[in-house]
Amino acid sequence: MTKYAGLALTLISMCHGINHIYYALVPLIVLILAKDQSNLTYGILVSSFLLTYSFLQTPFGYLSKKLGRKRLLVAGFFTTSFSFLILGFIDNMFLSGLLLLLAGVGGSTYHPNGVPFLTEFYSEKRGQATGFHQTGGSIGSVIAPFLLTGTTLLNLDWRTTLIILSIPGFIASITVWFFLPEQTNPAADAKVLPSKERARFNIKLYQNVIFLMLAAVTYNLGTRAIDAFAPRYFKSGRGISDFDIFFLVSMLKVAGLFSGPLSGRLSDIFGRKKVLFILIVIESVSTYAITLISIGSLILPCITFGFASFGLLAITDAFMADIAPKEHMATFFGIQFTASFAVGAVIGPVLGIVADLYNYNLGFTAVSIIIPFSIILLTRVQNKDII
Repeated sequence: MTKYAGLALTLISMCHGINHIYYALVPLIVLILAKDQSNLTYGILVSSFLLTYSFLQTPFGYLSKKLGRKRLLVAGFFTTSFSFLILGFIDNMFLSGLLLLLAGVGGSTYHPNGVPFLTEFYSEKRGQATGFHQTGGSIGSVIAPFLLTGTTLLNLDWRTTLIILSIPGFIASITVWFFLPEQTNPAADAKVLPSKERARFNIKLYQNVIFLMLAAVTYNLGTRAIDAFAPRYFKSGRGISDFDIFFLVSMLKVAGLFSGPLSGRLSDIFGRKKVLFILIVIESVSTYAITLISIGSLILPCITFGFASFGLLAITDAFMADIAPKEHMATFFGIQFTASFAVGAVIGPVLGIVADLYNYNLGFTAVSIIIPFSIILLTRVQNKDII
């Protein structure tokens, strides 16, 4: 841990929160934009943001070595804020889709740069550090729907809300540029590959990272499905009012305020995989419970789901930092986040098609069945660093 670790954790966590405000706003805004459209149209519009948000994370992780993480973070927040600002003035579905694509470009710069930036400051208690980082994301996810609720009560339309909410991103750009410390002394435990190994790809050398990525994609399916389709499911599948939808979406995230640090710290003590196994089961059960519980009690599985979801995200970040080679860390994080968020880009339209053809519950039930298969993949990840 360096002397700037505390400052880095504070600023990066703040940036994570702002990134999640925009990420969480997209399906809620699209819910309003596509209120008279099909479930498939809703899913496609949400995916227009998620496509660029997910698939560009890998190249931006790779480019960080040439362009610098701070520059990419600054450019990313500015791009997303500019897109949301202009979206507030646009009254055209096609142009709105293009602006959501552009907003996704900006948002895609955060995770492959912010997370490795943070983990390199922490060689000890890394799980706890990534947990506090997830708390920042949780705060943003909780704030976003409450902001929409507040502006609704103040009789402000969603366009005015978007214009106002473009401001935090501009502030983040300035803050990162002037105050985020440079990494002059990364964590000493980061491993560098021998020169003879850099020239070729060795599947045995990277198998830990590969199996962790595959497992993370599988158990994060629940998070991405809920993020992409829960607002539409609550409205059309359960007949819940917009006001209550905003509240329930917040409840899906509120447990992340403490789940990330707690789960991360437990993984520091008892091991990453043991805690991951428990959280995977909790996420699977709570995903299925959302389809069964009555509307009056729906808050309970929502909070439980959020606890598991943010715990899984926090531990995954720490686990990846443990086993990924330093010189390729940003690229591996980029690949991991691309795969994880790309699932969200696909699952929205898929759940929309299932809902249009069959029913809303079937899609989430299938997701809850798939999630536990990630445990099999995790058993292939070695606890010790083989690099």
